[in-house]
Amino acid sequence: MAEHGFARALGWVHEGSALLHKRLDELGDTAAGGASLLPGWSRAHVLTHLARNADALVNLLTWARTGVETPMYADPQRRLADIEEGAGRPAPAVLADVRDADARLLAAVDALPAEAWQATVRSALGRTVPASEVPWMRTREVWVHLVDLGTGDDTDAFPDDLVDALLAEVSATVGAKEDCPAVLLRPTDRDGAAYRLGPDGSGPEVVAAPAAGLCAWLLGRDTEAARAARATTRAVLPRWL
Repeated sequence: MAEHGFARALGWVHEGSALLHKRLDELGDTAAGGASLLPGWSRAHVLTHLARNADALVNLLTWARTGVETPMYADPQRRLADIEEGAGRPAPAVLADVRDADARLLAAVDALPAEAWQATVRSALGRTVPASEVPWMRTREVWVHLVDLGTGDDTDAFPDDLVDALLAEVSATVGAKEDCPAVLLRPTDRDGAAYRLGPDGSGPEVVAAPAAGLCAWLLGRDTEAARAARATTRAVLPRWL
């Protein structure tokens, strides 16, 4: 687990859920089908994805609680098809689905016995992880996809410690890719912080920008803050996922 710790990840899950529900109230039924920031996906696609992710993580917590292997997705081949089909529903059904699924996950998180958090489960990518990683998995999904809803929400709205945790994890992932250039990220609003990406042995290009903008750029999000960070460099980063 990243250095932010389990307790803080639990907090981010609840904070992200509260912000998600606020955004759903702002969108309303008529706006839920509008375009998202993700190419080819409407907001209904993003919301359906968040609902199915919540159910998938409930499966992992069920596995941790019962000891019975319960994969995130019963049929991984159907995952994208389910999102596509779900996005085609009437907007009220999409909004009710994501609200209900998020509530089921929060209930499962709050009810899990302390000892069950140490149980071993398996992610959709096949990684074997302790159940205590589930809150961080949900944190990334909710907060990043809140940006994708394109409601004016940006990584500027993220808690500072969440931005720092994402910068640390995503810079390590992106920086390890073969096509990543040598770059040193210097958040201008974090004293002494720096994140080295790309191969060793060559002088990295220094990219200095506010932490939220660097985070959005690393995440591959097309936000105002990300565009401002990207405009300061010729470096092209590989995709995060």
